[in-house]
Amino acid sequence: MPQFAAIFSSLIDRLRKALRLVTSLFRGSRAGTSSAIVRRAVEATHTAVSVAGASWKYIVEFFLRLKIHFKLSLIVAISIIAVTFIISSIAVSLQERELRLQTEVLGYQIVQSLTDVAVDNLLLNQIPVLQDYVKNFSKRNIPGLEHLFLMDRRGVIVAHLLSDSVNKTVGADDFDLLVSADSASLVETATHFRFIQPIFVTKREAGQSRRFLLGASSASFSKVVLLAPIREMRNKIVLTSFAVSVVAIGLVLSLSKRIVHIIIVLSEAARQVGSGDLKVTVFTRMKDELGTLAKEFNLMVVQIREKVEMQKFVSRSTMEMIATSGEAKLGGARKTIIAMFTDIRNFTTYSEKRRPEEVVETLNYYLDLQTRIIHEHSGVVDKFLGDGIMSIFTGERMALNAVEAAVDIQRTVAQLNADRKEAGEALLHVGIGIASGVAVLGSIGSRDRMDYTAIGDTVNLASRLCSIAGPAEIFVTADIVKRIKKDYTVLSEGQLPIKGKRNQVPVFKVPYSLS
Repeated sequence: MPQFAAIFSSLIDRLRKALRLVTSLFRGSRAGTSSAIVRRAVEATHTAVSVAGASWKYIVEFFLRLKIHFKLSLIVAISIIAVTFIISSIAVSLQERELRLQTEVLGYQIVQSLTDVAVDNLLLNQIPVLQDYVKNFSKRNIPGLEHLFLMDRRGVIVAHLLSDSVNKTVGADDFDLLVSADSASLVETATHFRFIQPIFVTKREAGQSRRFLLGASSASFSKVVLLAPIREMRNKIVLTSFAVSVVAIGLVLSLSKRIVHIIIVLSEAARQVGSGDLKVTVFTRMKDELGTLAKEFNLMVVQIREKVEMQKFVSRSTMEMIATSGEAKLGGARKTIIAMFTDIRNFTTYSEKRRPEEVVETLNYYLDLQTRIIHEHSGVVDKFLGDGIMSIFTGERMALNAVEAAVDIQRTVAQLNADRKEAGEALLHVGIGIASGVAVLGSIGSRDRMDYTAIGDTVNLASRLCSIAGPAEIFVTADIVKRIKKDYTVLSEGQLPIKGKRNQVPVFKVPYSLS
């Protein structure tokens, strides 16, 4: 609010300055030179343009700062007020009331004037005079006057707007209605406003006053004719309100497109993020909730991008552990696993003869190839060990998955080597060791820096088997053989000494075809 107060204060100062310049311009036109007038005119024009630009800028700024529901409410409110103002039932009711008042005044005047004329003429039986008097009303073109007649005390019509109705007798109910009133009265029906007044004469007999019925006068106005202007006005109001509603709807749609545009942009950006595009940025000039939402969305995308990049440095097992427990903490649990180690043979010799950039590129290519195969067979890369990989398999098919992954790695590396041989590049081979058994699966390290991994003799044994496996060979333990004997035929390598083991360990090689 203080910002808007300052804005409006500045605007008022500019307007005052413009008014002073205009005033001085007029004064200069009376007493100053033409050059002074031109200079002041230019200054006034410049100030007016500046004020208009500043006003527009302040209006836009004010609108952008409004909350979105205020924007929409303001637009809808303006539309509703405009339509309501046009089709207001109050205006129609006032018009109808005014018409009623005018009709009542006119109706009472007609029957009263007819009554005044009829008293003497009925007593003197001067009927033609009454007929001429009633006929004169037809020449006045009184709106809505449909019936006007005068009857005598017998109920016979002695004067009527229509000549054919003269000398006819009114009905009994109509006669009773006409003579029942004491003075001029209004009788409203569904179709007419009817004004009636009985005609009496007072005589004194034996010291008493008595009233004698001479007749009655009646005037009827058609509601259809009288209310026709109101119906026409109502129709015009309906048509106008419809037109205004269409314009208002168009205005709301036009302005709401700009307001909702940011929502559409955010929706599209969310779809792009869902499809994996984490470089999306939403830009908007809005400063309301939508503007805040866009900023929070951009911040969220940045944070997601950072987390995704960080996940590349963390194993899948670590992510699953955090997702399951909700936090990372030291410690672990015993679990039967399959540990598999892969290692590129003679990679040190290969790297000594090549540039570091080439070495890194080749190493990454071989490691990426193996990683994708391990993941395809439900394995988890635990860590990268220089030019080797430690991976873990769990579940009912863990042994079979590990051996299948090892075979696929060897076949894929063989195909890669065939391509490298044709290109005249050095060939690299992989040795693989697989062991099964119980290991402790959990977090090790310090509270500030942890590593989620498997620890135990099983892991060490798999590493030792990998170290003694030759290029393109897969060495497994006897326990692995028992788990895969239905699917693979293995070859015994005999009892081999394993570093860290007192007794020699039976080792088996998994043969495979390259097709």
